[in-house]
Amino acid sequence: MSKSRKFNARRFFDAFHGHENELSALFAGFDRPLPEPFTTEAACKAASEDFGPEEQLTPLLYQLNDLATPAGREIVEATAASFAIGGETPGPDVPHARAALWLWNADKDAFGSAMDRLAAWGVNGGQVAMFPGRSAIAIADPAAAVAGFETQLNHNLKEWKGALGFNVRHYIDGSMLVILVFCERTAEVQWEFDHGKKEVKSGIRRPVIQDVLFYDQQTGELEIEAGHAKHREILRRAFAEGVMNDDSFFPIEQCTRVLRLQNLFGREFKLPTRQGHTAIITGIKIKDSNHRKPVTMGFGANRLHVVDYLRSKDAMGLLRVGTITSVRIELVLGQGRMDRKSIELNGDNRIKFNRASHADEVYQYLRYWTLMGQSNLAEESAA
Repeated sequence: MSKSRKFNARRFFDAFHGHENELSALFAGFDRPLPEPFTTEAACKAASEDFGPEEQLTPLLYQLNDLATPAGREIVEATAASFAIGGETPGPDVPHARAALWLWNADKDAFGSAMDRLAAWGVNGGQVAMFPGRSAIAIADPAAAVAGFETQLNHNLKEWKGALGFNVRHYIDGSMLVILVFCERTAEVQWEFDHGKKEVKSGIRRPVIQDVLFYDQQTGELEIEAGHAKHREILRRAFAEGVMNDDSFFPIEQCTRVLRLQNLFGREFKLPTRQGHTAIITGIKIKDSNHRKPVTMGFGANRLHVVDYLRSKDAMGLLRVGTITSVRIELVLGQGRMDRKSIELNGDNRIKFNRASHADEVYQYLRYWTLMGQSNLAEESAA
């Protein structure tokens, strides 16, 4: 049993004051009456009564609460747009919790996708391994492919210490098949009311380890981000066997070909983008080993391309002898907040950015700029 999963019930139900009809419809869908007169304390107690292993309302409330944040609100709006849900999305005056419930009522599949995107947004940048496939194969039935992957993965459950099972989710982002792997344990549920807390004897499954796979159907490359090399190998083999029916489809001996930050040192290095997109390097750290003790220096800029700045200061000597340990790129793909990507690349093969949207475009640009893998964008399409 892992740590308790807390839920601030008072704060969640407070968002529905004056809109009790929305909660009433939610409760009715689970054969629960909404107490009258409505108070947050009464709603909390009514929602948490008779909780058991088969109870579905409480896990849903946790999901709605997870989306009831500024980041979750952006994901709700982006998911609604991608699913082309009719009608107007909730305006800025509508609390986040009500916006999340609106999406659940509008389209259950869209709501599930929003939870997947929220999980992808929370990926903190595990170590990356890139496995070039023998060929680029389009996945005709992603759901069936992921089911095959999950079956193979569960054959290796004992390799994850303390795991009770895997919950594998996926979504399509452009040409990228994104797979989220949750290694779950059971956590006790703890509800916070106005006048205290309530421990629930039963539990709710909680993801305690999260790995992510990105399969690019255009290039055949599989990227795996996981915390341990052993887990990455199991994920690679399970994907190859379960999806490609060939455990050697992704040769393991090529898995180290990932990030190539030293390409930034080239005097002609540029960051070309498609029309309407912009990209600049806003931060860079360089390790200078010429000293008796290696020195790491950081350079940042406000709205300036850092590499151009260093060139203007005639720092090419440092660029030639130093080693880049990390670089930060600001990539703007549109007007919305989720269209602005702050990408951090580290020399130990770690990539950090908000993957809730445009993951495929970010990886395409990194390859085209020769900072990762192989170039796969046509010259004219990225210029």
